[in-house]
Order: sequence, then C-alpha cells, then structure tokens
Amino acid sequence: VLARERRSVFYVKHNSTEKSQKSVSSSDEKPTLWLKDHDAPRIRPHFSLTKTSNFLFDLNRYRCSEPVTPDCINRTVLFRAKIIGELRKRLKEPFTDGDHYQVRYGRPLEPVASPVCRMMRANVRVLSWKEPPFTWNEIGSYLPTSPLFGDVTNGSCVIVASAGSLKRSQLGSFIDEHDIVMRFNHAPTEGYEADVGSKTTIRVVNSQVVTKPEYQLLTAPLFRNVTIAAWDPGKFDQTLAEWLATPDFNLFDNFKKFRSSHPQSNFHIIDPRSIWRAWTALQDLTDVSIRKNPPTSGFIGLGLLLPVCRYIDVVEYIPSTRMNGLCHYYDDELNLGCTFGAWHPLAAEKLLVFRMNSADDYSVFQQGTVRIRTDQLERC
Repeated sequence: VLARERRSVFYVKHNSTEKSQKSVSSSDEKPTLWLKDHDAPRIRPHFSLTKTSNFLFDLNRYRCSEPVTPDCINRTVLFRAKIIGELRKRLKEPFTDGDHYQVRYGRPLEPVASPVCRMMRANVRVLSWKEPPFTWNEIGSYLPTSPLFGDVTNGSCVIVASAGSLKRSQLGSFIDEHDIVMRFNHAPTEGYEADVGSKTTIRVVNSQVVTKPEYQLLTAPLFRNVTIAAWDPGKFDQTLAEWLATPDFNLFDNFKKFRSSHPQSNFHIIDPRSIWRAWTALQDLTDVSIRKNPPTSGFIGLGLLLPVCRYIDVVEYIPSTRMNGLCHYYDDELNLGCTFGAWHPLAAEKLLVFRMNSADDYSVFQQGTVRIRTDQLERC
C-alpha cells in the first residue's frame, strides 16, 4: 500500500507575504509534580538549562514561513533532525524507576499492529455504572449515564498541549474550529484566547488536580460546563476494587462533591486498567524499555479520542520552532524536562505520535501541529 501523501493540516493558503513568527516557545504538558514526602518515589527531576542549552540557541535560524521554498524546506529538515534526535537520545538514557506501580511486562511474540490499531486495542475508556463493583457501591451511583463525548462520531478533534510554545502562536481560531477541543488539568483559556482558543469540550485532569485545594476543582469556573475525565493510575495489575481502596490520590471525595453540586455535569473517571493498557501499547511499539510510570494526560486523552474522531490534531506536542524552554504557556517555569520527558515516558509518547502523524513537516515543526487520521481503523 502506498504511503499517504503528507499534507498541511491548515486550510489557509501560505503565501510569501506571510510574516514569520519571531517568538520562541517550548513544549508539552508538565509531568506530574509530587511535593510531599510520601510522594517521593514519583518526584520529577528538573533538567538544568545547561544540560539542554543546545536547544536554547537562536531558533530564528530554523524558522521560516514559505513552506515550498528550498531554504524553508532545508531549515525544517534540520530542525526536525535535531528534535527527533534529541527525543531518541532521551529515550535511550538510563533511568531508575523503582517498583512503585508494580509493572510486569512481557514483549509480545506476535508482530505488533500499526500504531493507530494498537492504540485502539488498548481501549482507553471511562468507568461505567453498569459494571462491577460500581453496580452496587456508592461511587457507581455518582458515575454519569451520559457518554463521554455525547453523540459525536467521526468528528474533528484537537488535543491542546499546555506547552509554553503556544505563546504568541496565534493558533486560537484554528483550535476553536474543531468539534472536540481537549485541554488538560487547569490550563486556562481566559486571557490566552488568541493563542489557545476559547472553546473547551473536555478537560482530562489527573487525580492531584481533583484532590488538592490549590486547583479549586469545586469552585473554579474553568471546570464548569465542560466534560471532565479524571484519572488516577493505581497499580499495573490492580483490580478495580483494590484501586478503589488504595488510589494514588483519593479523587473520589471531590468527585462525589462535584457531582452532588452539579448533577447534570458530565464528570467521568477513566478506567485505571485502561491507562496501563495504553502504557503497554506504548511499550509494545517502542524498541527500548520505557519508564514504568503512567503516560501523560495527553497520551491518555489521545486514547479516549481515537474511537470518535475522523482525525486528531495534536497542537504543540512535538516541539516546534516556537520552543523556548517554558513548561507552560501560562506560567514562567523554565524546564525542558517538560518538553523531552523526565518522569512520564514522554519521549516514547512523542516519537510514537510522530510515527502516527500524516501531516507534512512544515505543519509539525513550523506550525506545531501533528495530524493523526483514523480512517485506517476499519482495517484494524
């Protein structure tokens, strides 16, 4: 089968008068931060900027705005080589994860399916009140009966990373054009609309955001009138009953309070077993051993979206020439560990997403957008 021609994901026509974007910015969802002593097995190391100083050079030498010119093609190819090379280097770095999540993995003997098909088989999903132990326990009575994405099928979807590289990106209107707009944790839109858009369909939040008072889950407006999918990883082979008794962070109390205060809300909890199925798919599709920690919210969100989208645009997940070392577009933390991975198996995730990409290199590395098409799912 001939490979699909890679194309721009943007519908506007590029022209030679388009201004090049002079601003630089970073990439990706911040890995989970654990602050208390009892969270010590999962603390995120902070990459020094000197360690990654080769990525804080003058990125103007790689930026361009005329995608068909030989000079722009060459700049993009050089930047792609640097980014993919750095991700591969990070993937092969030695690490010591400990055994907090009790991961037990055996590589499959049979050939692994295509990345999109393998991720579909992971079946990342939310919990249902119809399945044990929720048919008889209290949590089950709070789980919503409505589907996570309502009646959306074959939709246009976008995953908006919280990367610093979204600053001055002017991607807001492009993001808002999609049927489903997925954001993460407490990433704001107010005051950042030009760059990240104003539309939010769903927020994928980790159990710390649900649990810790500084995130104001019960009162902050950004958690109102949107679908919420919360996750807590549990251990690799735990049953649901075991996980309910010993979650990493007890998200259930605030989940019940939120659902009691907002009974019409579409607040779901992601099946922790499916989070580890996504991790297993990622390891199956990666030649070297990856960190035995849960995947990022972005990767979990990708798994949730695959069944309902005809394509998924992933914005500023693979670092673009806007990269600047910032963790997030909404704060000033400088840490390239957020871009290349320090606790989650982030480098492996980004390399896999790049393998799934159907967009051209200009879209990915200059405009910050990967496109994953799902029309091959019928052949899975």
